[in-house]
Amino acid sequence: MENQESEFVRHIECEECGSRDNAAEYTDGHTYCFGCAAYQHGDGVDAPKRVSTIKSVQLIPGEYKHLAKRKLNEQTCRKFGYQIGQYNGETVHLATYRNNKGQAVAQKIRTRDKKFSIYGDAKAMTLFGSHLWSNGKKLVVCEGEIDAMTVSYIQGHRWPTVSVPNGAQSAKKALINNYEYLEGFDEIVLLFDDDEAGRQAQIECAEVLPVGKVKLASMAPYKDPNEALLSGEPKAVIQAIFQAREYRPDGIVTAADLRSVIGLADAVSAISYPYVLLNDITKGLRAGSLVTIAAGSGVGKSTFVREIAYRVHMDGFPVGMLMLEETTKRTVEGLVGIHLNKNITVDPEQTTREEVLDGFDELTKDQQFYLFDHFGSTDMLTITNRIRYMVKGLGCKVVVLDHISLLVSGLTSQVSDERRLIDDIMTKLRVLVQELDICLLVVSHLRRPQGEVGHEGGAKVSLSQLRGSHAIAQLADTCIGIQVDPEEPTSGRRFVTILKNRHTGEVGPAGVLKYDRKAGRLHELSEFSINEEEEAY
Repeated sequence: MENQESEFVRHIECEECGSRDNAAEYTDGHTYCFGCAAYQHGDGVDAPKRVSTIKSVQLIPGEYKHLAKRKLNEQTCRKFGYQIGQYNGETVHLATYRNNKGQAVAQKIRTRDKKFSIYGDAKAMTLFGSHLWSNGKKLVVCEGEIDAMTVSYIQGHRWPTVSVPNGAQSAKKALINNYEYLEGFDEIVLLFDDDEAGRQAQIECAEVLPVGKVKLASMAPYKDPNEALLSGEPKAVIQAIFQAREYRPDGIVTAADLRSVIGLADAVSAISYPYVLLNDITKGLRAGSLVTIAAGSGVGKSTFVREIAYRVHMDGFPVGMLMLEETTKRTVEGLVGIHLNKNITVDPEQTTREEVLDGFDELTKDQQFYLFDHFGSTDMLTITNRIRYMVKGLGCKVVVLDHISLLVSGLTSQVSDERRLIDDIMTKLRVLVQELDICLLVVSHLRRPQGEVGHEGGAKVSLSQLRGSHAIAQLADTCIGIQVDPEEPTSGRRFVTILKNRHTGEVGPAGVLKYDRKAGRLHELSEFSINEEEEAY
């Protein structure tokens, strides 16, 4: 090891922990960080495996004095070990820190211009003042040494009061390191500075402390306890401690919080499905919900979601549409066709171009459809980013994704496990729905059922047939199945079934639709007309 007689030269930035001035440089060239204990040798000598600053570093001598500018008496300073001394020719404050055996092992140096550094064995430091109390009913944890002494002084040193060593930025780490000590108290009150850093640190610390013991105190309108004392309002500190609120993580509520809403009927969503019975059973398209629409090939899933998108649009809500199986031209032609009640894609001779353009202008004059021109790009990151932009940037409340199978096929070159891919995609979509508070309609293909009759021939739709059924069924709030009329597959009738309904719990038949080939639309049949032959179709 370098010469024990080497002298301190200056404080420097630590290359290991990034501390601005916790590292010290000595005359023989070696450096040592009193924050993280990083050691660099000088003069070509190998660094020791471990440096014990307790043996090699003598703590800076100081005096216990009355801190007039802080209104703290000598007795309080002596109790906590807070001194005034000389360091590098400058008068400094010295806060003595101890190890878990109560031995003085380090000092936190505070200069006149509020620069801080650690002198001694930083790794052995516990909480400032922790040697005074080993357990108790209430422990107050402050952000700084002056505040800890202030709180203790105001209440006559009755309640255990400590401070983290390096402020809000490392408070969480400090409390984790002293977890066993903190467990000895029935209640832990976090009394940090009333600023953004302090409030954030409170939450971070509360999340790692013993469950059910933590309370958060606020010094507002004062920045910290010592400011309240200097303002002649020591009672504000006592009030802050006794009015501290129990920490409750986001998402956890008590039953009492729900008194105002209990017994009230769930409201029908302002955003409706285009079909009466389906809307009645589901209570509409709800924010924060993931809706899966499932059907076999050629049954009309895309037509179905275009009808929904059109209705949402006509109700005054912007709609986002990611139709991965068709061009944006096909999508907008389908929407204009719905508006004109003419299948302009299959039979363009029904209308003139002028009629189509007029219909387009009518359709888009107030609200917009926002389409994703995907150019074959179907990776998950692109899709989620586009949805997020449609919602946050363009104000969409409902987004259609048709269909999830194309996302899977786009990723199978990277991951061969299809089920795992679907699980991952659905999980990301579920998180996105909660983040954005939207209704996301996701179209899904079905696995071909066992037997000779497929879904195009009228095979029954069930949750078990959903491709990657576990994730799709579990994470969706609503699952809607569309089935061809099994007795007359060519009739154009489609049976709508609710396979899952998390909102109301009601499942089962949800109406009968009939495809109008001339209009290119799915119309709802009333119960009266279901079994009747209708010439119009």
